[in-house]
Amino acid sequence: MNLNKKTLLATSLIGLALASTASLTTATAKEEAAAATTTAKPAAAVADTVVATVNGDKIMKSTLDGYLALLKKSGKDDPQAALDDLVATEVALQEAKKSGIMDRPDIQKKIADFKRNMLLTTWTQEKVKSFKFSDDEIKSTYDERVAKLASKEYNARHILLKKEDEAKAVIKEIAGGADFEKVAKEKSTGPSATNGGSLGWFKAQTMVPAFANAVKEMKKGDVSKEPVKTQFGFHVIKLEDSRDAKLPTLESLKPQLERVLAQKKMLAYMDEQKKSADIKMMLPEMPAAKKEAPAETTEKK
Repeated sequence: MNLNKKTLLATSLIGLALASTASLTTATAKEEAAAATTTAKPAAAVADTVVATVNGDKIMKSTLDGYLALLKKSGKDDPQAALDDLVATEVALQEAKKSGIMDRPDIQKKIADFKRNMLLTTWTQEKVKSFKFSDDEIKSTYDERVAKLASKEYNARHILLKKEDEAKAVIKEIAGGADFEKVAKEKSTGPSATNGGSLGWFKAQTMVPAFANAVKEMKKGDVSKEPVKTQFGFHVIKLEDSRDAKLPTLESLKPQLERVLAQKKMLAYMDEQKKSADIKMMLPEMPAAKKEAPAETTEKK
């Protein structure tokens, strides 16, 4: 298994652990409430009573209480109306059972899939909870994360022109004492012209590479000595200022860091389990994809 597939497996497992299992079930909210109430209260500890019957099938008070708890979250608190809902649900459920839907292969497949997903989700949730992360592990992961973030921010103006000779003429004009902001308003073809070419504060990676590289080489107050070409045209750049970027704190990133660590630990755990598993691959090997011809060769053909 290659790295991408391993990462996909780990991400999928953690995603299952963090996702709501409600999205996997086709049960109604009323049935979920009933199940939650039933499992939360041991029969021996809490006396339950019958609040209604439908063709002999009982609706218990614990089911009604669970459904009422859901309704109260939306501001509704009417026991009789809630019971009417449960009775209607039971009538519909009995009719559904009579239809033979449960015997259909497609429904049996959905039930099997639901059980499989529920088993995997519950196991993964509990496995993830069992992982413990030391302060050193979290700090090390934080250091790796912030190392990839920009350490600098820049505040710059630019004048965008369509032709290189126009940009060179503007550079000479600025060098001769012309006000950059005024020239930007008069000649720039970019949307920032109305603001005197101001781009505000930005990180280098938010700009196209040629523009970003030019800005990184400049000092406060510098104006580019040569036009900077990008797909948008030719830029004359003035660096107004630069500053150290404000990095996120370890505490603010801690949930994300723990998720990254959980993925790594789950991946390592699954790798260990696979070593002792009897695995047979039945899918024949697929032929390697043909490499595309270089662009210039394609153009010539």
